[in-house]
Amino acid sequence: MFTRITDTEFRSLLYILKNLRPDDREELGATQGHKYEPRDFARKISGLEKGRGVSFIAWHDGLPACVWGAYVMTPACLSVWAFGTPDFKRVIRPVTRHIQKAMIPVLLKAGFHRAECRALATRYDTRRWLNFLGFRAEAVLSGFGVRREDFILFAWTVDDEAAHSRQSPQRSRVPLRLD
Repeated sequence: MFTRITDTEFRSLLYILKNLRPDDREELGATQGHKYEPRDFARKISGLEKGRGVSFIAWHDGLPACVWGAYVMTPACLSVWAFGTPDFKRVIRPVTRHIQKAMIPVLLKAGFHRAECRALATRYDTRRWLNFLGFRAEAVLSGFGVRREDFILFAWTVDDEAAHSRQSPQRSRVPLRLD
């Protein structure tokens, strides 16, 4: 099945936010709190990318399945994110290729040397994907969520990218709280 990748536009973003995978809804709820409303969050994301970031949508069977992007935190550091509908799993490979072959080289050329991603600590699928992309767990953010959920701060750096391209991804050594 052919996956189409496009720039993000509001209606498609809103569709994804209204049809999130349950784990993505839980994670966004942990950062947005009780005020999570898809239309408001879509406006927030759209505002972030205006001059300070970029985002893309992957389509499956004519419907938006996943949105991912990056926004500028500092002149050298980005915050990256991704979430999607239950069809995310059907577009993960083309999305991964796009990140590796298109997004990372453009961001490197623009002078960025670090990217960060905060993920709900219970998201083992996210951890595996970020490790595959060359991110490493840097810290546990205890009680970071609005209901005191733990998050993990993942980071990708130019130095990590060079090492990652020479070896297979390793498991994170950051211990998780089990209480």
